[in-house]
Amino acid sequence: MEFLRKYRQGVQHEHGWQVELHCSQCGHSAVPNYKGWIPNNSVAFGNQATIFAQLFCTNCGKNLASEAAARLAAMFVGVAMPRANRRLLLKFVVTLLAVPLALLAVVFAGVQWQWWSGEAYAAVALSCVAIGPLTMWFNFRVASLRSRCSCGKPRYLFMGLLGRSYCYRCGTCANLLRLRD
Repeated sequence: MEFLRKYRQGVQHEHGWQVELHCSQCGHSAVPNYKGWIPNNSVAFGNQATIFAQLFCTNCGKNLASEAAARLAAMFVGVAMPRANRRLLLKFVVTLLAVPLALLAVVFAGVQWQWWSGEAYAAVALSCVAIGPLTMWFNFRVASLRSRCSCGKPRYLFMGLLGRSYCYRCGTCANLLRLRD
């Protein structure tokens, strides 16, 4: 169970917001009051942002979710995904296609050559079982990209989604990181 605890800690986001926002109600510009986050099932596509943080104006208390969404989109629309993230995605998709195709090949070969013995059934079972650990490995590798930063002290805060990309900002040096999961 120690492994699962470390895995959960490794892939868990640290939510936060340390970027100045402009309140449309009172005109005050400052870092908003961050009062936690709320899970949200709606995900915007394209260059639309989804904000999970509860952000309120420090002056008048207005909810600044729409201002945060506009600010997040402006900040991250030009940020490219790191090469390592793109390579991981490509490897994951290729592997997810290769495992079922290998399973299909085993089934086809077993039917054609009539060698349905213990080895064939074991190959089918192993290819089915491989998808769970493969997905965990992929998630952990993508999450480990947040543990590296040019400042040497990475403390990435999850700010929200831009389309289907996860947007992070380093709390130490303000470096922006955009990952696809």
